[in-house]
Amino acid sequence: GWSGDASGTADPLSVTMDANKTIVANFAPIVITHTLAVTTTGNGSVAKNPDLANYAHGSLVELTATPAPHHSLVAWSGDATGTANPLLLTMDADKVVTATFAIDTHPLTVNVVGDGSVGRSPDLPTYPHGSSVELTATPALGYTFVGWSGDATGTANPLTVVMDAAKNVTATFAVATYPLGVAVVGSGSVRRDPDLASYAHGSVVQLSATPAPGWLFTGWSGDATGTSTPVNVVMDAAKNVTATFVNGAGHEAYGEGCYDLDLESF
Repeated sequence: GWSGDASGTADPLSVTMDANKTIVANFAPIVITHTLAVTTTGNGSVAKNPDLANYAHGSLVELTATPAPHHSLVAWSGDATGTANPLLLTMDADKVVTATFAIDTHPLTVNVVGDGSVGRSPDLPTYPHGSSVELTATPALGYTFVGWSGDATGTANPLTVVMDAAKNVTATFAVATYPLGVAVVGSGSVRRDPDLASYAHGSVVQLSATPAPGWLFTGWSGDATGTSTPVNVVMDAAKNVTATFVNGAGHEAYGEGCYDLDLESF
């Protein structure tokens, strides 16, 4: 405005010259202000410092992004870019800035020991925090699933893994083993070679039948057949074999299935 021998802010100003006069015109810089709008996408918040409705031209504002639990700041967009946090913004115009947040993701590494495979559902490069993954172990032929180790334990199959962190799980497979049950009908014994509690898949066990004195071996039944002894049993599953012996006392064999006939009783 005007000062001295004039006052007010009229412009132009009319001055009546009824005396010598001194007049001062007073100027002040124009204050330019700008607005700053901050929005968010995803779960998180943004604080601005200072937090004002308007900002003087050229002033600085610090934006600090705070993700929700198990979330991360992805990037700034709009009138700011990058991932710096906090972010320093120069207010040289009206501005709109968006902070984008996303849920944390974790990798799942699956290892295999032995011969077999593991399928995962869903099958993704990384998994959102808190999501579940189903792991299914499939043994190769002649193998069996032993169990899980690492960030999972036990023998449950399929197995559900909760992805609350990066995880590493190992599935262990081993050669399948099977029991061989041997039973005897009559009087005699069966020797097995080798004589083990269980046998690896594909291994061969030799069974030899030995009748007791006065008894005859008549054959195998169950998972082995025929009358040859020894007999070889291939262990590709759990098996049961029976050796049958008959009482041959007082008889002289003439051939397979043929015996002498005592006629003294006639």
